Amino acid sequence: MPHIRMRGLPQEAVCRISETLLDELANLCQIKAESFTLDWEPSVSYRAGKVDTTFVQVEVLWFPKDPEIRHAVEQIIRQAVLAHYSPAKHISIMFMALTPQCYYRDGQHF
Repeated sequence: MPHIRMRGLPQEAVCRISETLLDELANLCQIKAESFTLDWEPSVSYRAGKVDTTFVQVEVLWFPKDPEIRHAVEQIIRQAVLAHYSPAKHISIMFMALTPQCYYRDGQHF
């Protein structure tokens, strides 16, 4: 926790992003990098009957954070995507707040 899902990127780009992104985010959020999960979700976007490789979506599922932290996380993720996937022109990063009482890990909720 937090969980990050990336789509609209090739798997290799997400793999390269994972080399530094989780450490950067962990440092900012003051948690262990191992607490994050980063998933690649294969997807294809289309515009006007053609494959659109310029649109990237990132979902961040986490417990609510201060707006300043959320903004900084958005910037770090955006820069990581741009550094590893040059076709990205439109990057949507969506934050979804989870309720600790509704989140279980290994049979225990937070």
